[in-house]
Amino acid sequence: MKKQVLLIVLLVASSALGVRSQTIQDGDWIGKIIHRSGYYMDVIYEVRNSKGSLQITLQVEQYGPFEFKNIRITADSLYFVWTPAFDLPCTLARLPDGVYHGVCKDPWGGFGGAIMAPPGSDRDLLRLDEETFLSIAGVNPDDSTPKEWLLGELYPKGSTVELDGGAVNYVDVGNSPVTVILMSGLGDNLSSWESLQQHLASDFRVIAYDRPGLGLSEGSESSRTPERMAKELKHLLQNIDVSPPYLLVAHAEASWAARQYADLYAEEVQGLVLIHPHHEHQAELWETLDPESWNSYWTRVKRFQSMLPGATSQEFNVYAGIIDGEDVLDLSKVPPVPTFVLSAGRASEAPRWIGDSEEGRQAWSEFHASWVEEMPQGQHMIIESSPYIHQEQPERVAEVIQNMISAK
Repeated sequence: MKKQVLLIVLLVASSALGVRSQTIQDGDWIGKIIHRSGYYMDVIYEVRNSKGSLQITLQVEQYGPFEFKNIRITADSLYFVWTPAFDLPCTLARLPDGVYHGVCKDPWGGFGGAIMAPPGSDRDLLRLDEETFLSIAGVNPDDSTPKEWLLGELYPKGSTVELDGGAVNYVDVGNSPVTVILMSGLGDNLSSWESLQQHLASDFRVIAYDRPGLGLSEGSESSRTPERMAKELKHLLQNIDVSPPYLLVAHAEASWAARQYADLYAEEVQGLVLIHPHHEHQAELWETLDPESWNSYWTRVKRFQSMLPGATSQEFNVYAGIIDGEDVLDLSKVPPVPTFVLSAGRASEAPRWIGDSEEGRQAWSEFHASWVEEMPQGQHMIIESSPYIHQEQPERVAEVIQNMISAK
């Protein structure tokens, strides 16, 4: 604990004072940027010293380059800000082997890992140092209480409603006889939906919410199963007096909770829009295609998720149990309501496991398509995008939603 506190103080002080050491080594440093979901991207940090000025440019597959600003460096730490869509301040500590490990935080309290290793390092050997990550993030793995000061003033704070576990934050916009409910993927909060909610608000009533323990919602001691999430949503809608029918829009792992809701309360659900949905039998697909790639990837994801606090790790533990076949979902094979499945079709330029490759994207889309063929009222579309289709192409998702509602 003393080591962790000392590390945090050292990094904060060096960042605040802007104290510089002698120059950092020129060259192309290698590393990784790790999303809180455990997904990571290989990156290149182009480090250049010129006339007493330090420039670092981040080359990220499909998204770069990004020039760092507010760079501050000491012998033991590195601080910088880069802006993929909004400012992401990053604080890294230099460990004895010369490799930097640290944390990048978004404006809403989400955080991921970052590694930066000297030129010539072996990328495949890079692993985020857990103690350093937790220290800089200020994470207490036993603390599931949301910290509003971490989320920042820009976080979408709406109204609250009391559920069994405590207060739940939700944003309710628009006005329409049909209500669109936005359900975030594993560990994500309602900020994931801002663009899509804005696209829909002029035509529909749209509700996005933070599940217990995420965003500004208070934590819950209840198991984070899809059935529990579906019943919590039912109570939320009852308590804020939102009448059916509902169109449920769910991303990734939240598709299970949306399907569970449709199973339990089919008469209330006009339809489902499932954005790159996860499936209880998906591990069978990856093990068939490339078991080594899948097992390596899945091991990394579980290790990273185990470091995250509160509801994020609680949700992931349930998710992992289902994927590993340890827990069985009590779900209909196909939803009992009209369902539209959107598959992400764009592969990574530098895939690190089979699921990111062209082959994997195609197989995943075919998996979705074969599932939809079993649905009496199913539709399927492949969109050239990452799995966060609702963020990259909100207008396409809004069009699907509008067509489903108008078709009823």
